[in-house]
Amino acid sequence: MKNKPVILLVAVVLLFGGGLLYWARPAGPQQVTLAMTYIPNVQFAPWYIAQDKGYFQEEGLEVVFDYRMDIDALQLVATGKMDYAIAGGDQVLVARGQGIPVVYLMSLYAEFPPAVIAKAETGIKTALDLKGKKIGLPLYGTNLLAVKAILRRAGLAEQDVHLVDIGYTQLPSLLEDKVDAVVGFANNEPVKLKAMGVAVNQINSWDYFSLVGHGLITGAGKVEKAPAEVGKMVRASYKGLQYALAHPEEAFAICLKYLPELGEEQKEQEWEVLKASMALWENDYTRRYGLGRSDPVSWEEAQQLMIDLGMIPQATPVSEILNLSFLPE
Repeated sequence: MKNKPVILLVAVVLLFGGGLLYWARPAGPQQVTLAMTYIPNVQFAPWYIAQDKGYFQEEGLEVVFDYRMDIDALQLVATGKMDYAIAGGDQVLVARGQGIPVVYLMSLYAEFPPAVIAKAETGIKTALDLKGKKIGLPLYGTNLLAVKAILRRAGLAEQDVHLVDIGYTQLPSLLEDKVDAVVGFANNEPVKLKAMGVAVNQINSWDYFSLVGHGLITGAGKVEKAPAEVGKMVRASYKGLQYALAHPEEAFAICLKYLPELGEEQKEQEWEVLKASMALWENDYTRRYGLGRSDPVSWEEAQQLMIDLGMIPQATPVSEILNLSFLPE
């Protein structure tokens, strides 16, 4: 019994020491969700590289890719139910117009990628050639904005064409002549059609107007309450984008890890898609001011165009929408 105080003291020391060791353990990575809003695709190369090269891990992040094609992704991000998303600048403007507080952090596409695509045999070469034609597209989002803007700049009304909701079945719909033309991404459908030996003409959206392409977004609340985390996500994403452009062949090899179902013919097509995508990740503005940056003037012009088209009710100050402060100087 004389040893009881000693035993108690040892127990206290062990308990206290164990507690210190517990609290001193290195914290595990912080899990965050990135909504891709599309199927696994080579265009997501910067984030696949950030995952594969350990850029997320270096920042203490564990990033979960969520491929649900959820049209409510921006609402989920704004309310904190998802952390980040890859979305178009037009989608950000629509969300802001509806009072959904999302913020654009880094551009992926420096050029607005949609294009109207038609078989060369149709003779469709310019926007005016679309008059009276059936145009297939998903009747929402980026593709819808693109065709509306192209028609407007060409002096055509929506009633001058037939817009057909085909979802994301652009390739089969065009190949089977269900429509005369489709709206897709210039770095995707035309590339694949040409690889199939199908001659096509395309009407690029950037030849008609200046709009803002897809990029990394989050909620305004996240920027306010967790700026350190946002900085980590942007830095890792930026490194992935930078590495992809510097090492395209390795970037493609990394992408294939996330697309294991591709056959050899599809791999050849996707390699061409990746190269075409990379050509849209830079423009004169990014080459002058830095990779991942987005021109505020383009945001102003895009917002005004969308107001004119009746797609958003009012303007939001671009300074509230565009936050590039987390990008490297």
